[in-house]
This record gives sequence, C-alpha cells and structure tokens, in this order.
Amino acid sequence: MSHQPSPLFDALDKSLSADQFIRLTLSKIRKGVEGAQRVTIRLVDIKEQAHLCFVYKYETKDITKNYLLDEARLLIADLLANTYLIANLFTTEKQIIVEIRKKGKVTVRTQAGKATDTPPARQHDRQKKEWVTDKRFLLELGILNNSGNVKKDKGDKYRQIKKFVEIVDGLVRQTPALTDKKPLRIVDMGAGKGYLTFALYDYFVHTTHRSVKMTGVEIRESLIVAGNDVAEKLGYKDLNYEAGFIQDYGLPETDILLALHACDTATDDAIYKGIEAQAELIICAPCCHKQIRRAITKSDNLQPILNHGILIERQAEIITDTIRALLLESKGYKAKVFEFISTEHTGKNLMIVGQKHDRPVKEEEWLTKVAEIKQQFGIKAPHYLETLFTQKK
Repeated sequence: MSHQPSPLFDALDKSLSADQFIRLTLSKIRKGVEGAQRVTIRLVDIKEQAHLCFVYKYETKDITKNYLLDEARLLIADLLANTYLIANLFTTEKQIIVEIRKKGKVTVRTQAGKATDTPPARQHDRQKKEWVTDKRFLLELGILNNSGNVKKDKGDKYRQIKKFVEIVDGLVRQTPALTDKKPLRIVDMGAGKGYLTFALYDYFVHTTHRSVKMTGVEIRESLIVAGNDVAEKLGYKDLNYEAGFIQDYGLPETDILLALHACDTATDDAIYKGIEAQAELIICAPCCHKQIRRAITKSDNLQPILNHGILIERQAEIITDTIRALLLESKGYKAKVFEFISTEHTGKNLMIVGQKHDRPVKEEEWLTKVAEIKQQFGIKAPHYLETLFTQKK
C-alpha cells in the first residue's frame, strides 16, 4: 500500500467528487499471481448510495461485486500493490495511465479525454441476468414442481443448467465467426434427457432472439421420443432428437458441438466429429478415463501413485484431458480446460473447450508434446483420439 500511485488516487477522488468519473480498469497480472484477466470499475447507485461496481473478467465468466467508495478505494490500492501492474482512469477531462514497473517504479501518463466522454448513467441493475426465460421446459423435465418451484432434489441440476448456459453464452460472444451466424447450428451428442439441450435452445431463441437449429443425438429410444414430444408440446420447432451412436453419427454442418458426460472414449469420438465438421466451438464435459488408466505402466517413479487406486484414477483423468487439449491445439483450436461448476454440486465438473481459430499451427510441435507426456508415464499405446486421426489418414 505504501507504493500506491498517489496521482491516480488524487485524480480518482477529484473525478468522483466532480461527477467526472467514467471508469477505471486494472490489467496486466503480476507474474505468479492468479486473478481475473481484467477488472473494470464503474460508478453505480445502490439504495441511493454511491458504490463502485467491480467486474472481474475471467476467460469464461464475469464476477461482479459492489463496494462503498472508501472500501473500494482500499481495494483498488490493494489490487495495484499485489495483483495488477496497469491502471487506466477515464474521466470526462482526461485519461490517466499508470504503469508499475520493475522495483516498484511507477510511471504516469496523461492524455486528453475525448469530447464524447460523459459520465455513464449510475442506475444499478439489481437484477441478475436471467439464463432461463421459458421455464415450461423445466416443468416438463422434472426440475420444477407444479407450483413453479425447484424440487428439493433438483437444486444442483438447476444451478448446473444456469451455469452451463452462462458459459456457452460467454464462449459464443468470444467467437467472432458466431456473432451473426443464422441459424446457429448446435448438436448435442449424447443429449440424454435434454436438460442442457432445451436450456440452450430456450436461451438463444427466447432471450437473445437468435435463429437456432438444435439437434439432440441419443441412442435410447425412450429419451428420443420423450425429447421430441416435449419439443412439440412447447412449440420448439427447431429442436429435435435423432437416433445415433456418437462414433457412427453423420454429423451435419455444425457451429457448436456439445458432448456432456460422454463416457470414456465417446468424448474423443465427439471431439473428432467436431473437428472433422470444422465446428467453431467444441464443448465437452468428459466422463470416465478408462483407456489411459489401463495404459499407464508401472515404474519406480510412479510406484507411490500406482499403489493407490484413487490416485491412479485422478492421474489418468489429468493425462487424458491434457492430451485431448493438446490434440485440439494441433488441429487449429484454442483449448481451454476449466471447472465449470463447484464440486459441491457435481463431481463431473471439468469442461474442455476448443475454439476454432485461423492462426498458423505447427501440428508436429503439439504432437511432440503428446508423445513426451505419454513417455513420462510409460504409455506406449496411442491415445484413442490419436487413432481416429491416424485412421483418417
């Protein structure tokens, strides 16, 4: 706190008191420190009191927190002292850029403000964004009771649905090729009962008013019939279920491929199908990692891990999903692996995302990384996803 850049705080205090404050952003995370990629701070009124609203922007989500001015000022100082190296203060008169360099040296630059810069409206949106608009599908699928309340044993599933829609919405916004795509073609491989299939259709059609073609692929006849019956009953004319195994399904032209909790190598079949279809987004929540677990061989270095079944299982999960991410990268996708909901709500909480890009890719470099990981753990057999690409050749 002793190194806080006083010119920034002097200007911040002045802009707030003179109603000239527009926004403050914090960026460039210090090495070795975890945090949001960026923090955007704006002025809002809550219950007739001025607050600063902090929006923490992560790769897959935004987190918003509000603080009274004195508390917010201390937090900003703490974030600059420990987490971020650059601050940009925008006022109606000027822009102040503060950069913290090596050994705590602070540089301050000032630029004239734009003539169009005016303080934004301070009305605070107290309502959280609704991720579900048409709740009829929740009633039909057994999440809500007849009174419209979430059933006692479905709270976790309801939270999972909302979080999933929020994540997909963020990913679509981050994918330029999908910004104006009409219709948005989404295929859910192994759709099951369709909680997330229906939720995404509802969100895009009823909340964002986008044209969507939604297909759920499922092998169980009873679920196919039930899914189509619900879609017809609710008037979801562009949502339908089709019969098919993931590995055999002839994937049509697809923008977003989903494969949630496809067991073991079925996740790899889905990833492969998505890559072959040149889907802009491939979103998987893997389940079971049997193939690599069987392929890990005994060695002196690994023996302490191999003595415990649960540790072998977790190690197999890490290796499997790391290889999947590397193979996605090798095929021109930016891979992300993250926890999409707390383990408090579900143990199957890992998500692998591939976002298609058009940058040059040195495929052999990524494949070398795969080979190195396999060698480290004594895995001689190819990963199943590798075999799919090899067969294609």
